[in-house]
Amino acid sequence: MPAETDVLRRLTAATGVYRGRGDGPESGPFVARMLVSAGLDGRAAILDYEATNDSDGLRHVEHSVLVLGADGRLELHVASLELPGMVRFTQRSPGHFTAYEGPLVARIVLATPRPGAISYAWWWSRDEHEPREQSRADLFRTA
Repeated sequence: MPAETDVLRRLTAATGVYRGRGDGPESGPFVARMLVSAGLDGRAAILDYEATNDSDGLRHVEHSVLVLGADGRLELHVASLELPGMVRFTQRSPGHFTAYEGPLVARIVLATPRPGAISYAWWWSRDEHEPREQSRADLFRTA
């Protein structure tokens, strides 16, 4: 399988619950949880992600599906209360997904740095500058 689809292959082969901590200039410190499941006979990874902290409780929830698009590139379809509906992020380089829909230039960086580990980061800019990392969680499989 080519490097462009490695993250899909790794996630569908390592399903389960991942937990960890995160931080960032926009998010501040938080605890993260991601449930990774496989769908469509391993041709899709379903990511259910949430972030909480002690002062506010549940801060962020999203449901995403990672699939191979019609053009042969990976696509991450993300639904979250902060987004105006389902937003499609297209992989531009391995693990780097960009979207230019809506008011923000946004990027998601999804990496599997080693077996049983996921790094999940949101990047964006509120002006015309290049996006920068606003929130990142480092998660480890618990089951």
